Amino acid sequence: MKFSLLIIILSSSFFTFTTTSLAVSDKNNENNNNNDKFKLTTEIDLNNIRQQNPQIIKLVAFVNGEIQTKTIDIKNDVKSSKISIKTPPFEFNKTNDVSKIHVGDEYFVCGYVLKKENNSTQIKSNNVNFSSNQPMLYDCNEGVIASNDKGSPKIFSTLTKFEETSSVYQASSIKSSPDSKDVQITILNPVGAKNIKNLNDMKFTAMVKGEYQIKKINVKEELKKSKDKSMLNIPFTFNSNTEIGPIQIGDFFFGCLTAEGYSSIENSECEPRVIKHFDKSNKVPVAH
Repeated sequence: MKFSLLIIILSSSFFTFTTTSLAVSDKNNENNNNNDKFKLTTEIDLNNIRQQNPQIIKLVAFVNGEIQTKTIDIKNDVKSSKISIKTPPFEFNKTNDVSKIHVGDEYFVCGYVLKKENNSTQIKSNNVNFSSNQPMLYDCNEGVIASNDKGSPKIFSTLTKFEETSSVYQASSIKSSPDSKDVQITILNPVGAKNIKNLNDMKFTAMVKGEYQIKKINVKEELKKSKDKSMLNIPFTFNSNTEIGPIQIGDFFFGCLTAEGYSSIENSECEPRVIKHFDKSNKVPVAH
């Protein structure tokens, strides 16, 4: 029997895996004044991951309905006496087609340890090896923007989220998607929550295991098509085989929504969950 894992998020993007310590260049905006950029600098705590012999970390950051990724080579850093390192900042436009950055907006950054030695089972992707017989070491930090100009989240200062993933993974009889190429996620948003029913365009974002999709919808048009006028159900489907390994039970994922005027205190809201199903959609309610 073929099982699917559904994640509800709009559009999917595919990326070529490269190892770099530099942020992805936004060529459409590279001539913009730096004052038009929100800079997100991630601090990586090395003490909690040093024993795992990490080599490369993939970073994924969400701000204001947009996502950026980069990979950081840390093998020399973990051999040093450094307690932590700060990465070159992600630079996000302060304004996009649905919203502008607002103090109080929620954001997230996740880091995935992509390579370590002595794994018993390996998946080879672009000459980088990944373990498939246990959850991938990772951490995520969901925060609230306190400045319109910059943010500085920390990851791997604890391993609480990874421990939750490991617990769910070990308790499940099915570890990864059998005979399936898809994982499904659905973002649920009550129309009566916040100011949704009065909005026009919104962006819905889903991210799991370093892969993401962004879907832009017109709220009024979506409600016309929906049988349930009280709830927006935005589905996303991900290929279960990502560039850093297969999506597994217990993997952490995010659902986010973004719109100008979403509420008086924020234009972006996010909620995390863990993957629990391959035979049906993994649901995450965001607006509340």
